[in-house]
Amino acid sequence: MRRGVVLFITLAILLMLSGIIMLFLKEGGEIKASVRENMAVIQTNLLLNDMSGFLKKQEFSQEDIFYGSEIPVSLDLGRINGTISMTSAQNRININRFLKSVMSEQQALISLLDWLDTLKLKNQPLLISILLDSYDKDRYERMDGSEIVLKRPWFQNGTIANERALRTILNHYAELSGDMNISIERWTSVFGFEGDTIDLNYAGKDQLRLLYPDLPQIALDTLASHTSIYKSVDDIPIDPESRMKLLAPRFGIRPTLKSGDIDVSIEFETTQECSGRMAFRMELQKRKRIDSIRISQIRCP
Repeated sequence: MRRGVVLFITLAILLMLSGIIMLFLKEGGEIKASVRENMAVIQTNLLLNDMSGFLKKQEFSQEDIFYGSEIPVSLDLGRINGTISMTSAQNRININRFLKSVMSEQQALISLLDWLDTLKLKNQPLLISILLDSYDKDRYERMDGSEIVLKRPWFQNGTIANERALRTILNHYAELSGDMNISIERWTSVFGFEGDTIDLNYAGKDQLRLLYPDLPQIALDTLASHTSIYKSVDDIPIDPESRMKLLAPRFGIRPTLKSGDIDVSIEFETTQECSGRMAFRMELQKRKRIDSIRISQIRCP
């Protein structure tokens, strides 16, 4: 009997020690992972500081931006490697300015409806209602369920501030309509959230269709081909009547043939096998101010 008690106590002690060892190993692994992530964050901040400082010292011509647009360049900075790419920051339509025109100009609404036709959506009126209810500041629904803030109190009305807000809008539409044809990537490539200009040297077919519903298709196709950079409207090989309309303000947007800012995107990996992505906007003027910094969640295996 006494031997059995001793064996039981010994077994209990061994199990307790085993549990302590496992807990220590688990916490040790978590601490190690935390240290790796913290080191990756530090390296990311250093990378942002180094790259912003480097880019501020460079002089970029409009040709540099156009012909180097979105071509990734390898980075090898010892503890960090990856790629960097840049393009014009005036390459998308500010969705807030466009929606403001949709609310006040019949032609802007018609242009939006025509573009939505190409997306083959199930319920165009619902999507437009959600967009406009997100843009305005009141909480009155244009259609049942179109006021996102009534279901998601954290959602900010009054402006579509960033890509996250636009994704929320599109996901809300898909949830209400059951429409799986919505392409978030297409929307985020067409619409941005800042400024009132778009450089026609970077405008795609969707953007040109939205801004110039009155231009012939052949003119839009020529503009969208981007075979060379255009410095003035006289450089653009389209009919004179269409050419005269190109730089006139449309639906709250001012078309231009010159970029004042660039978008810089960096994808990187660290020596801790962590990876991430950062992006920022930089002025091309003397101050070369950097803003709109976006850093993705750093992932460590």
